[in-house]
Amino acid sequence: MTHTVATGRAPAGTKREILSKIPFFIQAPAELRKELLDAAAVVHLEAGEYFLREGDTCAHFAIVVSGRLRVFKLGEGGQEITLYHVGAGEACPLNVSCILSDRPVPAMARVEEAVEAIVVPAATFRAWIADHESLRTFVFQMFSSRLTEVMSLVEEIAFRRMDRRLARRLLDHLDDESNGSVDRTHADIAADLGTAREVVSRLLKEFERLGAVQLTRGHILLQNRATLRGLAAGGTP
Repeated sequence: MTHTVATGRAPAGTKREILSKIPFFIQAPAELRKELLDAAAVVHLEAGEYFLREGDTCAHFAIVVSGRLRVFKLGEGGQEITLYHVGAGEACPLNVSCILSDRPVPAMARVEEAVEAIVVPAATFRAWIADHESLRTFVFQMFSSRLTEVMSLVEEIAFRRMDRRLARRLLDHLDDESNGSVDRTHADIAADLGTAREVVSRLLKEFERLGAVQLTRGHILLQNRATLRGLAAGGTP
């Protein structure tokens, strides 16, 4: 959490109820649960507020209890690119990296849905990382998950127009099948295209929004062949 966000103390009973909504707190050893209960403060941020701004230093470590943050990079021309989202029960890797490296934050984090979070001082978090294996595991798993997301994003942007390739592959399958349905999983299609399942799922949702396909469990149904052909030809999804 940045130094610009004020923290407030909640009554112990209320704070325990809030902490109990976080899976990490429930699963943590009793000693760490007690330390969290003693040290944590509860903060609230409204939609549109900033959780982190590029260049900030971090005075607090935070775990989101409810709501959602969008983490993004802002270009020189004002354009934005979403890196990942942080939801209930999660921490922000940029927040953790800023604390552990003692370097300014290299991106932005803004509240998309009103956030309730618990925060602890950065120095306390550093001590806990050294003392508690469960917290280290939580942090390492978080970094692993986010790294996968960012790698998928890099693949989409830097290496190929995956939307065109996906649209063309769907048309190939539809030409081979007469029922207007592609009966393949997102993972199967991703393997065909040499990409990640998350990339395929994200693009298919956008194709559905544009009316080209309809997604059902285990099936991709053709809705508008002309729209799908337009996407394959280079239309913007």
